[in-house]
Amino acid sequence: MKRALVLAVAFLVVTVSGVVRADKASDEKALRTLADQFVKDWDSDNWKGLAGVFAADGDLINPFGRVAKGRAEIEKVFMDEHTSFLKGTKFGLNAYAARLVAPDAAIEDWDVSVTGGKNADGTDAPPLNHHVTVVLTKQGGKWWAAAARPMVYVPAPGAPK
Repeated sequence: MKRALVLAVAFLVVTVSGVVRADKASDEKALRTLADQFVKDWDSDNWKGLAGVFAADGDLINPFGRVAKGRAEIEKVFMDEHTSFLKGTKFGLNAYAARLVAPDAAIEDWDVSVTGGKNADGTDAPPLNHHVTVVLTKQGGKWWAAAARPMVYVPAPGAPK
């Protein structure tokens, strides 16, 4: 009897851990797919698609300090940018990492290079190298960006150049 109980518990542990690993792998794949879709939407100047990865109540603070709360405001930011100085740019996702912090919450870190931009005088702009931290939430079985914080690193005061 005792041996049967031990075997039953061991079977449950193995079965449950396999399900958890499968769910984690599925979530990690879904998160990466969402990031890849963002890149495709950026490269095609699809501001509706860019905003569409955000939760309805998501928010964004872009690297230029513009704040947008809610999908409609986020779409407006992307529309303004992709019909002007970011039109035709390419979004290079140079490094990607995701970490599930709960079954319905994740954090992504992206190292990004946006190329192909133009300065106000029409000359080529240098690449915009920056880092993006994205907080994601799973709602209704789908992952959504709840918050995104792109930022440009600056040298520390007094650091060698």
